[in-house]
Amino acid sequence: MVKTFVTQWLYTFPWDQVVSGFWQKFPNPYTGHVLSEDTYYRTLTKDQILISKRLLAKTNKLPRWGERIFSRGSASTIGFIVEESICDLKAKIFSTSTININLKSLMTVEEKCVYRPDKTDESRTICEKTVTAQGELFGFKTTLETFAIQRYKKNQELASLGLEFILHKLYLPQLPPPPITGIKSPDTRTFSRKLSDKAKDFLKTSKNDTL
Repeated sequence: MVKTFVTQWLYTFPWDQVVSGFWQKFPNPYTGHVLSEDTYYRTLTKDQILISKRLLAKTNKLPRWGERIFSRGSASTIGFIVEESICDLKAKIFSTSTININLKSLMTVEEKCVYRPDKTDESRTICEKTVTAQGELFGFKTTLETFAIQRYKKNQELASLGLEFILHKLYLPQLPPPPITGIKSPDTRTFSRKLSDKAKDFLKTSKNDTL
């Protein structure tokens, strides 16, 4: 069984600014769980389509029941995620797809996002998001899928607020930044070079990657 969740987010910035801000959104106060990001492929086709691939490393804190079930000895694990994006500059459609490349023996989570100008107001951008979660551990599939969807509902909102924070910083610097909400305290730590190197090594040796 696979669980799916669909939602959307409205940005009060035009499409080109949202896409530009997307590549500059780390770090921000809402993404302390994102430890590193590395672009390992990028090309611009003759049709003005930009194709990019990035490797992200994120912390994944297990719930208490997860600690008891899996006995990992640590409440947190590091998840490595491949993000592939296609930016059609002529059609003004920006699509992203992310999927985990480790911890697949437990679960696979895939998110697809599509950014388009708002048809009623091109000064705004709509992002449509779809996430699917498929548990792989016999006896815990439904529990894992439900947990993944519930966590995604919270994290996708924080990710959207983080991008909005960067957009205000880039394009409305004369105004005070929007208030930080939904997190206990801002986390503006810079990325760890050591972890970034670890992520690159994992990408090279992973047998489950989608390159």
